[in-house]
Amino acid sequence: MKKYIIFTFIILFTGIIISGCGKKQQPMDLYDMILNRGKIVVGVKNDAKPFGFLNDNKQYEGFDIDLSRQIAKNIFGDENAVEFIPVNSSNRIMLLNSGQADMIIATMTITSQRAAVVDFSVPYYYTGQTLLLNRTSKISSLADNNLKKVGVIFGSTAEKMVRIAIPQCMITGFKTYNEAVNALKGNEIDAIATDESILLGITMDDKDLKIIKAPKYSKEPYGIAFRKGEETKRLRAIVDSTITSLNDTGELNKLKHKWMK
Repeated sequence: MKKYIIFTFIILFTGIIISGCGKKQQPMDLYDMILNRGKIVVGVKNDAKPFGFLNDNKQYEGFDIDLSRQIAKNIFGDENAVEFIPVNSSNRIMLLNSGQADMIIATMTITSQRAAVVDFSVPYYYTGQTLLLNRTSKISSLADNNLKKVGVIFGSTAEKMVRIAIPQCMITGFKTYNEAVNALKGNEIDAIATDESILLGITMDDKDLKIIKAPKYSKEPYGIAFRKGEETKRLRAIVDSTITSLNDTGELNKLKHKWMK
């Protein structure tokens, strides 16, 4: 009987050990990593006023910056628990997928092509594409014969939209908005094509430029981009919840009026 009890105990003990070894520890997802780190890392633009830009003290400001802080506040209870890294339209997906940023909040339009390589939040802002002109320009419509050369930013959706809406134009690409504006003011191009919200920011600082009075030729929903997959699923859900709550309470609209006066 004693031998039987000992034998039974050995079997049970061995089973417990095997069972414990068989349990795999769940890998940490991005949300866990952010909590352990104590901050979120967000890719933003530094030349796209009023969404993301550097003020006179070289500090980040803008609509996208304030939205980032609201997300940090929702996660940590501290709107300053966020680190910003500069991105542009041509490198933002690369910096996201290489792990240098947790998310991208940088006037990024949700498109099916981009959704094939990144995951998006629900939209947080809607705008449309139009043209920026020199103040003295006589161009009044997309069909104007004087509209021959249009500048776009590499990696933006503007190039595709210009080819559809203004097929008669030559397209010139630029890395930054500053480069495009300098080319426009130097009469190297006739117009710059991009989102109206960004062009409004440019005209705030430069009264020698104007936005064409023709209707916008596209609808652009901005979304927050994440790496694809289960790793970011919980973080995306929290961000979606934050955007929805800000929209329901009117805080998102307050941000819009703050930056798009």
